Amino acid sequence: MKRIGMFFVVLVFCWAAAALAAGDAARGGELARGCACHKSKGDLDGKDAAVLLEKMQAYKDGKGGNKAMIAIMKKQSDGAMADLAAYYASLPGK
Repeated sequence: MKRIGMFFVVLVFCWAAAALAAGDAARGGELARGCACHKSKGDLDGKDAAVLLEKMQAYKDGKGGNKAMIAIMKKQSDGAMADLAAYYASLPGK
């Protein structure tokens, strides 16, 4: 019986972590107003949120050849990056 209870506790924590990682697309839309380059190109529209978040985290960690993106992502919180990823993922792909 104890194992079943522990299973449900782990399940709830996993669900909560996934919900937090998903980000808020509406908030991401507000944050994306300053992303003129990606907004005009539409190159991130409809991309997988997890992939976008992974790329943003890499820039935040100083990886990648785009110095502008590294500087921009270093200023972003984890929550803001998740929101941005959710926003771009919610847009119809081109």
